[in-house]
Amino acid sequence: MADSDSSDEEETKEQCFRKSLSFAQKKSTFERTCCYFIPEGVLSGLVTVQTIKDVLHIANPTPAEDELIDFVKTRALKVFAIALWAKVENPKRMMAYFKSKNLDDNDLPITDHNSIWSKRSWYNDLIEHQWRFYAATFSTAKYNLDLEESCILPFISKGGDDGRGSFGVVSKYLVHRNHMEPALQDDSYFAVKEIQATEDAQEVAEHWEKEVKALRTMNRLDQEHIVRFITAFRRRRQYGGDEHYLMFEWADGGNLRNLWKNMPSPTLTAPLVKDVIKQVLGLAKALDAAHNLNATGASYRHGDLKPENILVFNKGGLIGTLKIGDWGEAREHGQATEMRPSKTTAKYGTRRYEAPEVETGVTAKWLGQSTKRRSRLYDIWAMGCITLELTIWLLYGAEGLGRFDRELGFGSFYQTSVVNGRKVAQVHDAAVRWMDQMAEDSRCQVGSTAIGDLLELVRTALLVVKLPRRLGTTLSDIPERSRTDSFIDSGMNATRVTPQDTVSEESAIDSTVQPAIDIPSFSFTPAEPEPDKIPVQPEPESRGPARCLATDFRTRIETINGEDEDESYWYAQPLDQHRPGDLKGSFSLSALSPLLSDCDSGEGCQAQDREVSIQNGNDYGTPELDENDWKYQSGNEFASAMFESLQHSDTLESSDRTVSNRLCDQCLQFRDEVSSPGFAISYETHPLRASASERKCDLCNLLWQVVIQNGRVDSQAVKFERTGPFLRLESTGPRILSIVRDPEQMLPPTSEFQTGFVRLPEAGQSTHMEVIKYWLNDCDRQHTCKPLGLAADGDKVRLPTRLIDVGQSEDNTVRLWATTPRDSGEWIALSHRWGSQHLSTTTKTLKSHLNSIDLNSLPSTFKDAVTVTRALGRRYLWIDSLCVIQGPDGDFKTEAKRMEDVYSGFLKQRKGRNYVGLSPEGKGQTPFYVCQTIDNFKDHVLDGELNRRGWVYQEHALARRTLFFTEHQTYFECRDGVRCETSTKLSNKLAAFLGDPDFPHILYNASQGEKILRYQELYREYSRLGLSEPYDRPTAIDGLQQRLLRTMRVSGGFGVFDEGVTRGLLRRSLLWRRGIDTPSLSRIHFPPQSVVSTVPSWSWMAYTGGIDYLQPDFGCYEWEDLQSPWSPKTPTNVSSTDYNLANIALEAIAREYDLGAAVQGEGELIFDTPNGSAKPDTLCVVLGKAKGSPSPETQRHYILMIAAQRGRAGSRVYERVGTGFLPGKCISPSGFKVKIQ
Repeated sequence: MADSDSSDEEETKEQCFRKSLSFAQKKSTFERTCCYFIPEGVLSGLVTVQTIKDVLHIANPTPAEDELIDFVKTRALKVFAIALWAKVENPKRMMAYFKSKNLDDNDLPITDHNSIWSKRSWYNDLIEHQWRFYAATFSTAKYNLDLEESCILPFISKGGDDGRGSFGVVSKYLVHRNHMEPALQDDSYFAVKEIQATEDAQEVAEHWEKEVKALRTMNRLDQEHIVRFITAFRRRRQYGGDEHYLMFEWADGGNLRNLWKNMPSPTLTAPLVKDVIKQVLGLAKALDAAHNLNATGASYRHGDLKPENILVFNKGGLIGTLKIGDWGEAREHGQATEMRPSKTTAKYGTRRYEAPEVETGVTAKWLGQSTKRRSRLYDIWAMGCITLELTIWLLYGAEGLGRFDRELGFGSFYQTSVVNGRKVAQVHDAAVRWMDQMAEDSRCQVGSTAIGDLLELVRTALLVVKLPRRLGTTLSDIPERSRTDSFIDSGMNATRVTPQDTVSEESAIDSTVQPAIDIPSFSFTPAEPEPDKIPVQPEPESRGPARCLATDFRTRIETINGEDEDESYWYAQPLDQHRPGDLKGSFSLSALSPLLSDCDSGEGCQAQDREVSIQNGNDYGTPELDENDWKYQSGNEFASAMFESLQHSDTLESSDRTVSNRLCDQCLQFRDEVSSPGFAISYETHPLRASASERKCDLCNLLWQVVIQNGRVDSQAVKFERTGPFLRLESTGPRILSIVRDPEQMLPPTSEFQTGFVRLPEAGQSTHMEVIKYWLNDCDRQHTCKPLGLAADGDKVRLPTRLIDVGQSEDNTVRLWATTPRDSGEWIALSHRWGSQHLSTTTKTLKSHLNSIDLNSLPSTFKDAVTVTRALGRRYLWIDSLCVIQGPDGDFKTEAKRMEDVYSGFLKQRKGRNYVGLSPEGKGQTPFYVCQTIDNFKDHVLDGELNRRGWVYQEHALARRTLFFTEHQTYFECRDGVRCETSTKLSNKLAAFLGDPDFPHILYNASQGEKILRYQELYREYSRLGLSEPYDRPTAIDGLQQRLLRTMRVSGGFGVFDEGVTRGLLRRSLLWRRGIDTPSLSRIHFPPQSVVSTVPSWSWMAYTGGIDYLQPDFGCYEWEDLQSPWSPKTPTNVSSTDYNLANIALEAIAREYDLGAAVQGEGELIFDTPNGSAKPDTLCVVLGKAKGSPSPETQRHYILMIAAQRGRAGSRVYERVGTGFLPGKCISPSGFKVKIQ
């Protein structure tokens, strides 16, 4: 309230000042801060010395009052104005307080509501009114700005409708001139993009940071034809869920598609053609700069070039200046693209302008390399599409462009077909027809007109399916070991080559460097050596030009732009007004992709003879299933709720953690900038190593340890980049460090920090158990993982035959409980590896175990299982060795068939976690911790020692929810993914299959292609697991197989599936092959007393050793006749689960084959046991023939190889000895029927 002692004159002066402020204020048109604000610079003109004297009631100032007046005028104008606007009682006392505490305008706005100021009478007035005077100011020199939710944005006008894209909304805002640094002469329009996504907040934040990083890089390139990035800002919402924005220069001409629409009938003149060529040259230069950042091959790929992302600025030329915008899908590659082994992470390319390799894939150079890689050449194809459209508009206007668009249809600029069993791409018919007809236009003559040369560039260099060798990189071929696993490649038997298990002397020495004294000790292991890359058989390279690189694109446009010929080069008078029409024509053979073999016949090859269009049938769409592609989420929202619950229950352990004060200059920079968007910092390895060795810097020591661990000690420099709360080595490298905030601070979750344990709680203690209990309770509330009491077939779930009743927490005994069919309830199952001596139930000990078992007599692993079961509030526990009667007179054989319905101590001290505490300087900063990342479910669990056992594999899959106790931390897996004790949440599309609580529920709605890839990967992994008895190979996975057969609604057994009419499933099941890492398979002897005593040779279950699968392209093969034990025509069908019937033969046509007719690259044969196969006496059975083959001689055939054996009654029977593929010319056209057992 105003001072009651003020005179009417004095009150009027205050009112006049407030009135002046009211006139000066502007209204923000930003929807979420529709408030008035006082623009920067206004107060200096409104607040005079006399105003200060009048308001503070100073008539004849004393020296102290003069100092106060000067303080207000020079340092506290905003504080003074806030006090006046808020009608603070006794503003003089308030200003004196600020001066005495050395506080001024720079200490506002107040964001810490626990401030010592909160007890002041004017505190609430200050909080309420301060934001009116502190509207945001944007700086072109500062690429990010963090704003409080209450901060007002200085947008004084909004123009037009919002534009929406795949990852954001773009709005046009007029920014007040005083709120830009450097200040603008006039209020100016800018484009403001809000990043949005349908998924979690972390995805939005990471996308924003990546785009900020890309835009900063583009600004540094200083290219006229790349849209200028102004700044980025983030609005910190009080209760989490930050908002993320980007600001750019405003394109007053819209985009390229708008240009075509606004100039529907361009008048073709020499100046117009020159201007178009100049603009295309500018775009080519910009792309070349982005594609070639430095000499190491580092690059940025835009990833979403289209007319909508080519923006038009009206200044300059007849069509304005064209600039590349929207780098939201841009991806940085720190090395030459061809060398990248993994798929790309881009999510939202535009289908219309995508390159054909998105659908057909690029040829893998070595085994395991993804075919879904994208390179810089993706952008070149898109520029070919755009340039073709630009040329059509130039010649035929918007009408011609519309006609071309209708002929192209809804798809891309390419089309696909099947040629000899491979999906191949070619330039779309409509595009070929138009380019052919345009080339006949007199204004478009190659060599004599600029438009003709531009069209020729499109045809021969941009819109080209064939990719250059090594995807255009200049790197030399990497030394690789040759293939030794196939017959045609090696000519002789396979040998196994393993990487040398060596560590460099430098690595070995440096791995012993001890951390600084205030950092918990941690043992680091040097990186494993990279495995040798095993090359795949190369495809024959087709003739014709390949797609060019950006540098070649720029050079060729420069040549066109630099022509000094007469005006006719730039504009030739048309001889007629002919425009491309609806012409009929076949595919252009010259545009076929490099996957095609050249026709080597003396006769002409007709397109219709060698191509088959892809028909709609089964859905063979396949997800990218990569065992190494894990999604990391901070888990902050969940963690905040969990830690709040732990605090309320008084089970959150508190611990003292020190903050390091021993940091070098570069690590101080790391500390202060790590939270900024797109953070990246490079360290030279030699100084980093020296700093760590000499204990000069705690953070250097931690960084050097992870450099050792990841095998980068020989690098000249290492680059650390932040993605969300994780630090990676390079932008696509592994996550090696986490940026963690202590949960005791109870701060709102933010994307750049993880809320979690710095040091994990002690295993088995209350905090650890409460975390696990919270996981389970949350899963019960939020998910459908908890059993509903029904089995997969709809029947009531029957309890296991026996369970361990763990009793109460204070009990010293447990007992074995024999269940009945009427019993129901929940139980926990323990998966463990048996030791040499283990406690078990036998017929002799059964009675005593049913009575009681002394808890102290249990092995430590079993005791820990009892402890966890009791802590989680469960009563029953299943342990195989106690609940299944062991020994020759036990019931293992019976209980093994019920596995589908069931399913040294582990609560010991975990390995330490290395970390360094940091406390940034500045207002409102809180400590955080750089911690070693220990979130590795694949290494710790999936590839761990326990999961290398065959029986455990099935137990994992059949469990609805699983807790994994590892030496690093505890993991919880359910349908929603994997939760880590560190708070991180992990997910992987491939691992989700085993983690499915209703295995294999994922297959219910999966495409046929996904079903095939998933079961193949399941069997591929299982085949490499260990079993104490090899003859358990079919038994230890039978529970999974039963569920697969039921879910897929097919027949089968022995690891093979038969869908009947749909032939591909059976044939693909039979196309298993000896694993690339397996020198030879060994036939298993099945004793009569085993659960399974007969397995046919055509099943991989009959052998020990790892398997893989041959991968004919989906939808590209015609499958041959074959009778399986489950075929309707088979006289006696075999049950899908009965392994012991005699009728387990395949019936097929056997043929002779001749390897001599094949040449390099045409075939591959892989024998199951190379040393034991009588190759001259083998025959082949054709399973499938390629569609769209140029001729029967070159048509690819996928085959099984068989050899004659003596049957039990002396009859001749045949057994499988291998698989592979051959061209038709190698295989006899005639054959005879055989049975393969």
